[in-house]
Amino acid sequence: MQKSKSDSSNDKQSFIDLHLHTTASDGTFSPNQVVKVALELKLKAIAITDHDTVGGIKEALKAAENEPIEVIPGIEFSTEINSVSIHIVGLYVDFQNKELLELTHEIQNAREIRAKKIIEKVNSLKTGLEITFHEVLELSDGLIGRPHIGEVMIRKGFAKTMNEVFEKFLKRGGPCYVQRFKLSPKEAIEFLKKIGAIPIIAHPGHISSKINLDLFIAEQKQHGLMGIEVYYPSHTKEQVKLYRELVKKHDLLESGGTDCHGKLNEGPFIGRLDIPYSLLIKIKERRKKE
Repeated sequence: MQKSKSDSSNDKQSFIDLHLHTTASDGTFSPNQVVKVALELKLKAIAITDHDTVGGIKEALKAAENEPIEVIPGIEFSTEINSVSIHIVGLYVDFQNKELLELTHEIQNAREIRAKKIIEKVNSLKTGLEITFHEVLELSDGLIGRPHIGEVMIRKGFAKTMNEVFEKFLKRGGPCYVQRFKLSPKEAIEFLKKIGAIPIIAHPGHISSKINLDLFIAEQKQHGLMGIEVYYPSHTKEQVKLYRELVKKHDLLESGGTDCHGKLNEGPFIGRLDIPYSLLIKIKERRKKE
């Protein structure tokens, strides 16, 4: 699934990317820019899956009007169970659903409260450097996330790169980390299923080994889980093989995406995985049956 150096943009016409972020959450590309880059790469379909918000979907859909690309409305919920972080992607969400908008508004308020607490911790480090909530807010075009705080910290001289600022300050257990409100995987999956979306476990390779993935998947399927993000930039061949086996065992769907947040030099870029369109066809077929 990894892109080879010899791949040309013309070869991308039958490929997709079902996990992308925009400035509506913590990406650095606007929804319009995400669509533009995907068109340049000649991807056939993409999914906008911002963290806990659907704020970028309308712009992305408009940018794709009359263009040879399908934009799938999506979302990525950050959930937690037994102190283990698990992300749940929802594909084909009704981004105008009243209950969904109320839920994302609640999460947004919780994010702002968390951001202010993180900033307080940053400013209590007595480094001689300080940041303000206003500076962070100016960088955010939607939900405030740790990357927005990290960017301001980089500009102020706390660190040189986003990786460094997270390792030194913002990662779980770091001196400036603050826990925030999160749904449980069960709550996110049941909610997504309720509003007609396709709930998928995102990047299972990131899930702590404290979780027995096989048992967890079996349990969550009872709550409406429909797929696993098998194809992901950091997944090894062995992991992909394992996740494909779990998909088959539990009669689930395969999904995949780059999780691109925009910056080419600090993470996977749009279209860096050759994920075939045939995978999306199967998702659509299953969706019709539900």
